[in-house]
Parts: sequence; C-alpha cells; structure tokens
Amino acid sequence: MSKDARRSDVPDDGSAAPEFRLLAELVIDVAREIQLRAVQTTPVVPLTQTQGQVMRYVHNHPECSASDIADGSGLQRANVSTALRELRGRGYITSRRDDVDGRAIRIASTGLADQTIERLRASWADLIAHAWAGGDDPAGNSPGQAIEVLDRIRSGLIADRASTSFAAEGPEPVASAADSTVMAGTGADRARPEPSPLR
Repeated sequence: MSKDARRSDVPDDGSAAPEFRLLAELVIDVAREIQLRAVQTTPVVPLTQTQGQVMRYVHNHPECSASDIADGSGLQRANVSTALRELRGRGYITSRRDDVDGRAIRIASTGLADQTIERLRASWADLIAHAWAGGDDPAGNSPGQAIEVLDRIRSGLIADRASTSFAAEGPEPVASAADSTVMAGTGADRARPEPSPLR
C-alpha cells in the first residue's frame, strides 16, 4: 500500500488532531517511565539505545544477518556492526557462516541474552500490570484493547518507514544511565567498569 493511499486523509503539515498529539505524548511518557523503573529495579549492564534495539531484533529473529537488522530496525549498517561487536564481547550474541552461502553471516542470541530479555519483559509486564490495576477505569477497558490500538500504531509506523525514504539515525550521544535501555548481566559484567554511563 502506498503512502498516499494509506494517509490520503491525514495531514502531513503538523496539523493532526489534538488527540493524536496527546496519544504520542502518552506513548513516549509510558516508555520513559518503564525505562526509569527498569534501571532502578533490575540488575543491569547499561546499553545504548542502538544496542538494545539490535539485541531485541536478534532475539526475535534468530539466524538473521546484519542487513536484516539494519533493514528491520531502521538503523544505519555501520551502527549495527558496532553494536553487534559490542554485544558479542558481552556474550549476548553469536555469529557463524551460513551453511549454504559461506559469504553470509548468521547472528543469534545466546542463552544469557534470552534469559536477560525474559527477565526484562517480566519486569516491564509487572510495571504495566501494577499501573493498570492502580488506575481509575470506569469504562472497564481491557489490556487487550490497548494492545490492539498500540499494535495498529506500530504496524502503521513500520509500513510508513518501509514505503518512504527513511533517514536512519546518526552516532548516538552519551547520556545518563537513567535514560538506559538496560539488560541484566552476570556478576562479572556488572563489575566491569564502563567508560561512561550510556543511554
């Protein structure tokens, strides 16, 4: 589906309805709150935003290639390569030559990465569940309804990126650990000093 067909009735000049502006703010705020609490409640090794994206993509797409990761996540290939090298050094991923095409490199997550991601997902789920239970919901909405709406938004954003000239991100600035995409690590990982706190 083309961009024009998909968005023929939606303005591209920043004049979208106010409820869409509010929805965007809410999505960003929820993600921020999850990140802040994950840093506080999970034994972590801070990762950059790019490392976190790459790690989750590899976990969800075993035996993928670096090009698959770049295309699927919208990241620059050079940044993907750097993140893969760093994640491999921490024991989160492995790589091997393809059995059929020896020129291709297949990337997979390790058991440590899989366990870490599951721990993080469980932590995220607990945070959302507690927030959901503590809120006032006279309409009786269900988590399934929220999932349906957010999945629609995510699918639309991914489709838009696939159909347009998407400018991938440049090198990431160093930020505070409180702004981290984080993953739990081994004791040795946590003891290893970081050159600086990373987002």
